[in-house]
Amino acid sequence: MHTIYVDVLVVINMFEDFLLLLCVKYILKLKVKYLRIIAASIIGGLTSIIVLLPSVNFLLSVIIRLLLGFSLAFISFGYKSRKQFIKTSLTLILLSFLFSGAMIFFYLAVRPDGMYIVNDIVYFDISPILLIILTIVIYFILFIYRKVFKNHVGSGLVHDIKIIYKNNFSQFKCKTDSGCNVKEPFSGSSVIIAERDQLGDMKINEQNCRVIPFESLGGRGIITGFRPDEVYIDGRKVNEEIYIGICDNVINSEIKGLMPENISKE
Repeated sequence: MHTIYVDVLVVINMFEDFLLLLCVKYILKLKVKYLRIIAASIIGGLTSIIVLLPSVNFLLSVIIRLLLGFSLAFISFGYKSRKQFIKTSLTLILLSFLFSGAMIFFYLAVRPDGMYIVNDIVYFDISPILLIILTIVIYFILFIYRKVFKNHVGSGLVHDIKIIYKNNFSQFKCKTDSGCNVKEPFSGSSVIIAERDQLGDMKINEQNCRVIPFESLGGRGIITGFRPDEVYIDGRKVNEEIYIGICDNVINSEIKGLMPENISKE
């Protein structure tokens, strides 16, 4: 019979959940408030007290993990759209299962002193201070990774966009999104979506704007679109007709522009 201290158990699992949620944030490049991640981590840490319950079967353990994953994803990243919520939830659940599997494998292979797994909950008999230090080190590594690979979101997925309209121009970065297939409803022209603040002081004539239905990973709804005089992608002028869709607080990532894949390939 091993002695398990509830305070150490909660703190350890709280930091584990915090790391997993940070990984989801960086993998999906989500822009969220850290207070939400901290709140979700605290709740996740508190749920670890199920280790004190009688042993549960595998099916019940899986159901609990799924419910917890969806709950923590909702608390941390909110509900912008069904697609976005499912993607964040499944990413968190997958990382959680991978982490648990790795810990169980390590436990069975090494049997280290001070490490126990009960009801699939990992417990380390180590100082919470040491755990905090390790967490800070891991977070620092993630921070460096993010800075080094900031503009390398896959091969050719991030582009420099320049638009010219009424003798004014604006430049911003745009990410190719396979789920973004927005079309101007009358002409069928492709639409590049950008947050309003990416357009700077460019003044748009409202009379020339179109209402465009919008749905992508970042969210859904109705946006206002206009046709610029010229569009350049990575310095190359685009000859086809392109509309710019303007949205407000819809794109939930560091890159505040989305574009269909077909534009970048032509």
